[in-house]
Amino acid sequence: MSDKKKRGSGAIDYWLFTIVFILCCIGLIMVLSASQYSAAYEFGDSYYYLKRQFFNIAVGLVAMLVAVNVDYRIYGRLSWPIFWFGFGLMLLVLFSGLGDSGGGSQRWIQLGSIRFQPSDVMKLSMLVLLCKQLAQPQGMFVGNPLAYLLVAGISCGIVAINDLGTGIVMGITVWLLFAIGGIKMRYLLGLIALGIAGVSAMIIQKPYRLRRLTGFLDPWADYYGDGYQVVQSLLAIGSGGLMGVGLGEGGAKWFYLPERHTDFIYAILVEEGGFIGGTLLLLLFFAFTWRGLTIALRVEDMFGRLLATGLTLMITVQALVNIAIALGMMPVTGITLPFISYGGTSLVISLASVGVLLNISRFAKRNK
Repeated sequence: MSDKKKRGSGAIDYWLFTIVFILCCIGLIMVLSASQYSAAYEFGDSYYYLKRQFFNIAVGLVAMLVAVNVDYRIYGRLSWPIFWFGFGLMLLVLFSGLGDSGGGSQRWIQLGSIRFQPSDVMKLSMLVLLCKQLAQPQGMFVGNPLAYLLVAGISCGIVAINDLGTGIVMGITVWLLFAIGGIKMRYLLGLIALGIAGVSAMIIQKPYRLRRLTGFLDPWADYYGDGYQVVQSLLAIGSGGLMGVGLGEGGAKWFYLPERHTDFIYAILVEEGGFIGGTLLLLLFFAFTWRGLTIALRVEDMFGRLLATGLTLMITVQALVNIAIALGMMPVTGITLPFISYGGTSLVISLASVGVLLNISRFAKRNK
């Protein structure tokens, strides 16, 4: 690697930046379309959620700009402090009086007017540590795959207690990362078994999760109960047809579909943009995945390669899980669509993750 690349003074991947910029613009449009009526009813301001989303994106872009200019290798050197920081935040939300409830779970920390979700921080903290340990030729985890499973299991478990959706995304991402990182198949199968057992325990722990599971299996059987959200999402998607009913013309946002501007914004997008609009969004996420993995393949440093892969997979898996839920292919778990859904912590963390990816791209080789 040349001295220029060692210093990370190359150009960022503008393809990746452009894709994310387009996704954020689509998100602003869809947040306005999905929330304008409920915002007018709840706050007397049709643009309430749009203005807040503009602010969230502005904060996220600042975080991205900072991350672009911070050498990603610093995260590897600080992997353990970063991990314990995320873990400490999760302990605060679980056991301190700072936790704030919503949607049936205590997921947030409330500090005055500031409200954020520590699970989004925890998933990055875990990712940095595991990538560092997988990358280094000498380390405490080398020759002991159970140590990886322990860290992954504790991280996913402490998140899944109150945020099962994010815990599942973390588990899928970790499994894919371990497969790429060379963990033996018997340990990968063991991780699947551990995940199934953990999810089952989480479902038993909170009865509403079991009701969501049964509602997913046959949502029409409990139309006015736990199947209502899935049914309304499918009705919205089905009414979109090929071309959609037109931007702003969808009917599901008239208080029929819950969480229309957050967890189920994809249903609103397909209703108004049709099959073509939904497919184009999927293609944008696949393009994001392509650029992220391209960056990973062009970086010679193993930590950078694994971190780029992990960050790309984390966002891609979250997007696919959210879309699968909207299509009735997975139980409702409450997880946002990256760059599209209304939200603060998730959006800022996603944009900061893109900033790290862009910084890694500055070290990448440009030859094919």
